[in-house]
Amino acid sequence: MFLRGKDRDLDLRSTSDREHAQALMQGGGKTQVPCLAIAQPDGRVEWMYESDDIIRYLS
Repeated sequence: MFLRGKDRDLDLRSTSDREHAQALMQGGGKTQVPCLAIAQPDGRVEWMYESDDIIRYLS
């Protein structure tokens, strides 16, 4: 797992929790995981779903 041993402050959630799954659908339009919600300075939130893209962004 990419995050193991890394000092990252990320909120890890599971779609098995109905509330989290609903929040994913409302925010990004799908319940696909992994995903990363990236808050922009202007208030927009960008949703990233591809594992390789997420790893590149966090590296």
